[in-house]
Amino acid sequence: MEPIPPTVVNIGPEPTPRRRPPWLAIGFALVALTAGGLGFGLGRATGPDLLRTADTNPPASSTTSGPASFTIVGSMTVNGNCGSGGYSDIRLGGQVEIVNQDNEVLAVGVLMTGVGSCKFTFSVSGVPEGERLYGTKIGNANRGVIWKSQQEAESQGFHLTLG
Repeated sequence: MEPIPPTVVNIGPEPTPRRRPPWLAIGFALVALTAGGLGFGLGRATGPDLLRTADTNPPASSTTSGPASFTIVGSMTVNGNCGSGGYSDIRLGGQVEIVNQDNEVLAVGVLMTGVGSCKFTFSVSGVPEGERLYGTKIGNANRGVIWKSQQEAESQGFHLTLG
């Protein structure tokens, strides 16, 4: 058996690292700014809009007339340990969203105190008229949406029970 000759490795100076093109950094910056702007916009679209849901009359000097709107009132009753466990998302100040048939948020309100510690009331003003269906979302996304016509939403409101 013959011995294997040693392999000669040419050791020289290390190659200089290749510079990344400047447009790559600019592209990453634009993507980050766009994502941040979209996140802020979506947060504003789904977050509480205290000006639209406030129970105050517009100033007398205001002459702007927007689309016709109405107010939806209702209640949320939790039969169980509200504010904790499986119902931790149902609490004082929790968000109430009124959506249309396309699941677009039309107006936002909050849960207010009612009778006892596990019954809340809400009043959402500024709900635009003319939608085919109106739904209410309270709590996390797993709770679903309860649907009514405009006439039912105006006259009956939404009175929901969990547990």
